[in-house]
Amino acid sequence: MNNKKIGIIVGIIFIVIGFLAWLFVESSKPLPGEKFTDLGREHVPAGTKVDYNSNPPTSGKHYADWIRSGVYESPKEDGYLVHSLEHGYVILSYNCERKMTFKRHPELDSGSILNRFRIKSGMTVQEVYAHGLEEEASQSMQESSPSAVLSEAFRSDDCHKLVDQLIAIYEKKGKIRLIVIPRPNLDTRIALTAWTYIDKFDQFDASRIEKFIDAHLNQGPEKTME
Repeated sequence: MNNKKIGIIVGIIFIVIGFLAWLFVESSKPLPGEKFTDLGREHVPAGTKVDYNSNPPTSGKHYADWIRSGVYESPKEDGYLVHSLEHGYVILSYNCERKMTFKRHPELDSGSILNRFRIKSGMTVQEVYAHGLEEEASQSMQESSPSAVLSEAFRSDDCHKLVDQLIAIYEKKGKIRLIVIPRPNLDTRIALTAWTYIDKFDQFDASRIEKFIDAHLNQGPEKTME
């Protein structure tokens, strides 16, 4: 075997070793967010009170139905949302009663994303939220409870800006297994949840949200066709 062939073989070996080392380093990195104990996947009748180990919850007992992808105007019961997480959804919850400084989002320069959806669909702003952006026709049984009435803060201009920013990410990531939803009892401005993982913060950060989605989307314990 001549020196040229030996050099090629050695080069390939080094490339393979380097690739394996990179894979090891990447797989060793912790996933974004805080990991919580898995509380199981038991189904319980709709309306059953369940104690979770985080707010919003990331696992535990849940109802037989689940919330489909969309942007929602009203809060939904955790029993439905936890089932969505089991299917590998990522939920973007927000609480507009908490203050936040907004960063300019480049996709908003051409006008409100929410308004663009409204114009294309012929729906009012309220209808866009209420029906989500897809797959909400069968969700009437999953409406929020009367106690989950949203305050005026959720109808403010600042809140609409935040929702626009979240919609921009929802759309960019393909609108599949993603939910944007208000949560008035949230103790931070924004919370991201996936199965057994949560990330909570007050300052909108598109990169942080996208990294969480990329790491956790479709990683739930139950694989389904949506």
